[in-house]
Amino acid sequence: MNNIQTRERQHAGKAILDGKAHDTEIARVLAVALAMGADRGLKETLRGLSGAPADVAFAVSQPNGSGWLTVEANRVVAGRHRPQGLALVEEPALRAHGPAIARTMAEALGQSTALADAAKLVRPLLGPAEVPSRQEFAALLPWTPALEQIAYKTAASIAVTLDLLRPHILNSLRAREPVRPELLRQYWQRMHAAAQFLLLASDADAGPWLGEMARQFDWINWTPTFTLLRERTTWLAACAARSAAAFGEPVVQRYLSNLGKASHPFKVFDALFGLTAIALGNPGLARSIAGEIHFLRRLAGGASSSAVLQIYDDALDLIEGTADWAGRDAGEIEALGWKAGSPAGLATKAALRTDPAIVTQSGHLLGFIVLPMVLATPVAHFNPVRRIAPGARQSTPASVVEDVLRAAWGASPPTSPRVLH
Repeated sequence: MNNIQTRERQHAGKAILDGKAHDTEIARVLAVALAMGADRGLKETLRGLSGAPADVAFAVSQPNGSGWLTVEANRVVAGRHRPQGLALVEEPALRAHGPAIARTMAEALGQSTALADAAKLVRPLLGPAEVPSRQEFAALLPWTPALEQIAYKTAASIAVTLDLLRPHILNSLRAREPVRPELLRQYWQRMHAAAQFLLLASDADAGPWLGEMARQFDWINWTPTFTLLRERTTWLAACAARSAAAFGEPVVQRYLSNLGKASHPFKVFDALFGLTAIALGNPGLARSIAGEIHFLRRLAGGASSSAVLQIYDDALDLIEGTADWAGRDAGEIEALGWKAGSPAGLATKAALRTDPAIVTQSGHLLGFIVLPMVLATPVAHFNPVRRIAPGARQSTPASVVEDVLRAAWGASPPTSPRVLH
């Protein structure tokens, strides 16, 4: 990404977390969708452009090919594909009548509760609690075809602000000075908010536009998994895996390229973690991905450490279906508090704090052990039935956040040789 895009994302990310939910782009887009169903003036203006008779459903195109909104008698339905058999309002018509539509839309938002309602839906994903309730997350899922591109953009903007906050935290950690609790809470809030928005954009049908987006810039310090995986918690790794699986085939070659030139064990882990998530989420790709990984493992062979070769072997075992050490029956899964059908989902306290790059007593990396369960768990069930902390606050103490960040970012030597660094 160029410097202009980076600066824009810095400002956008700061506004997302420092402002109010109703000021966010995603809330404004959702508010327009809600207003189409609630405001008669806006609905009839759009109906006129579509040419649909009174009381007959019609559909409105969303910007940049990001889905369609079908306006029915008493509701608005978001869809990813061009509706068949309906009168349509397409982008050229919207652009041609832009000023008039903008005025009508502003009036609709001013006269209805659409913006407040949209803000109420988006707010739980912004924190400060680490995760929303399952019900709060599910309330947004019907709107994902219209929101997922903005959700990913929102996550990327928040991630840029982590890059701005991190040096201030690490300077204190490396100097063995106390880190301001508010700074720790802000960082923790932001990285979990980013994870929620990535989950919102991780539907399998989002693959085409995700893949196209991934082709637009160089993969230097970015992959579909790296932003979250490098924060070194199993919960964030789970969210990263679902995002990678949604990207699917379009990013396989870029991951393989990263793997072939990776010189750091964690970069090897990131590439193989992403490729394994894609293979498990897209079984039709598993055989070809495994073949490429076998080839790269042979090339890496003599020059690689035993730790790096173990990462290759864990990935291949999973992709080829021979990993009897992984999945729901593994003791490490129990230690995380993950159980099929659990009301806690995957957002347990242990998962929020445990490094996925730990080499467990079984000799396998925790991140790989959990992947089958992560890919078998619907995104709608990732979050807990009830928030893990009552009210709008974080459940993780600042002291624990500090320990996680110290371990993740090398502000102190690893406490065990069994942690990948």
